[in-house]
Amino acid sequence: MALAGSTKSNAQEFYIRGGLGLVTESGKTEFNNADPNGLTGITQSTDVTVGADGSTRVKSLSGTLGGGFKGNVTLGYMFNPYVGAEVGFNYFDGDKRTIGKLNSPEMQSQEVAYLQGLDIMPAVYLTPAFAKLNPYARIGLLIPAAGKLHIETTANASDAIGPGTDVRVEAETEVESRFSVGFAGALGVTYPIGKNLHVFGEVEFKNLSIKSKSAEIKKYETIANNSATGVSFPVPGQQLADLPENEKKFEFEDSYTDNGDPNAPRKIPTQYVNVGGIGVNIGIRYSFGK
Repeated sequence: MALAGSTKSNAQEFYIRGGLGLVTESGKTEFNNADPNGLTGITQSTDVTVGADGSTRVKSLSGTLGGGFKGNVTLGYMFNPYVGAEVGFNYFDGDKRTIGKLNSPEMQSQEVAYLQGLDIMPAVYLTPAFAKLNPYARIGLLIPAAGKLHIETTANASDAIGPGTDVRVEAETEVESRFSVGFAGALGVTYPIGKNLHVFGEVEFKNLSIKSKSAEIKKYETIANNSATGVSFPVPGQQLADLPENEKKFEFEDSYTDNGDPNAPRKIPTQYVNVGGIGVNIGIRYSFGK
């Protein structure tokens, strides 16, 4: 306490905090099945290499989609110098993660996923209220409010429709989430740089699994290329408009009956997206006090 300074005696006050941060994944788990139509030949959460002699090397893929860049704005209120309550609004732009891969003489496929969204964090703020270098802790709930999971898929098949004519498939899928709740917290310090103005730095952790609600393929293109002539053309019958409803729209359910209706979204088992992570945030806090 002698090094940090004397304690404050402020009464109640409002504050606003804004900052930027980087997050890395933590708590690795298996990735989701991103190809229910079986277009890529990828087995869920694997990186498979098939040699020309037929040998197969399989590498298991695991991780989270919780790594990336974030921006934050938080509004808070101190009930006394030591205890406060706040609500934070976090924008998250996730790193792209390879969640499935296949490399064989006949096909090279890859699935990449990332998250973009906004979440809300109501939390309790605790501090000893030192005048200078002031430590604090905050812990609360993490509630996704908006955003989507994006999945980008590519597949290249050699001589797929004849010698010298290769085929490339490109697809993009968006996944909507159900209401989900996780936990987050941080340990940090603030330091005054002006009247009511402080800089802060903190280490933050989050533990959240988002329950998927529905998914839709937004882009599906199959392009053939003749290596001899250099001519490329869309493959008839293998474009987004050619997919029946049950091959481009999906609904995640805990329990369901599959009636095989091609004109209705397909029911598939519930999936959870792990977005656990740990990161560092820095920024500025302004107190509306005396």
